[in-house]
Amino acid sequence: MNEAIICRPNPAKTLVLTEAVCRELRHFLIYRQHPEILNERARHQPTNSVIEKIPADVREIGELLGADKCERNRRLFFDVAQRENLRAVLVHNVNAQFWVYYFRCGIGLVNLSFFGYVQSAEASTPPSGIRTVADSYDFQWFAHSLSVKYFKESTRKENVQNLGKYFVEKINPTLVNPHSIFYENRLHKEPHKFVSGSLEKLKEVMTLAFLVCEQTKRNRVAEGEKIWFSPQATVVCGNLRCAPKIEHTTEWFISSIGELAIKENAPYTVLDEGYGRRVGGESFDWTRKKKHYIHLNFQDDIKAAAPRVKIAARFHLVEWLKKQGAEGERIIKTWKLENCNA
Repeated sequence: MNEAIICRPNPAKTLVLTEAVCRELRHFLIYRQHPEILNERARHQPTNSVIEKIPADVREIGELLGADKCERNRRLFFDVAQRENLRAVLVHNVNAQFWVYYFRCGIGLVNLSFFGYVQSAEASTPPSGIRTVADSYDFQWFAHSLSVKYFKESTRKENVQNLGKYFVEKINPTLVNPHSIFYENRLHKEPHKFVSGSLEKLKEVMTLAFLVCEQTKRNRVAEGEKIWFSPQATVVCGNLRCAPKIEHTTEWFISSIGELAIKENAPYTVLDEGYGRRVGGESFDWTRKKKHYIHLNFQDDIKAAAPRVKIAARFHLVEWLKKQGAEGERIIKTWKLENCNA
């Protein structure tokens, strides 16, 4: 570690996290557990397998981090001096300070300040000893793999240098600049993203389903009698709470095919970043983000299909269903798709 870097015990006695900071922790956990539904920008943080469930609100985040108090589900309070589940150090480098907090659960937080001297930074802590990390672009969450020994009372003073060195050498190179959302170009511009398959493949399978549905209905009515079914379907993109699905209002057969097709071609609502995300309201709360819908209309495909294409559609659909395993075989048997007269 560079000799110019100074490591000191964090002078704060109480750490306070606001609602926006806690919301950003949920975003950080989503980064690690759901990379498939994120815009592919700056995803370099290390993973931590200890945390399996994403907290739903500030209170659950407090339980995860071991907070001493949760105020009206909006602010969390931590006793920096006494708690054994939190270690805090102050790292000074030239004209910047890193206020580093390690939580025992494997999550850490760093907050920046810009003073010319480390003494000035230490003096910036108010007499009450309360240091609040609030809505700003000068903090970042990270994952760490510190052993339990660093959180024992008996080793607090002697480990300050080691904790500072760990941050400088292990954590700092992995951090993502929180200001990057201002200047990085989006690599994925659609509001939805297929984590498997594609929209073209999904349309191909669903077109076969609509053609077979039309043929089946015609075989079951008298010659010249009109038939009708909706040529439209809605793809409900998945999000953090539920998997994607296809909705069709009139035909159970089409819905059954869609249920299989959407597993092979799965679209998810993209969790996008943007200006104001860290200081914005619930519109930037990814756990509450609305689903994206893709509306499909197969009317033109049905009308344009030649008779030989409609006849071959049943064969191609059966071949595809056989590749889907037991669920595909069940649909073939239920709807008697291998019976040409069905």
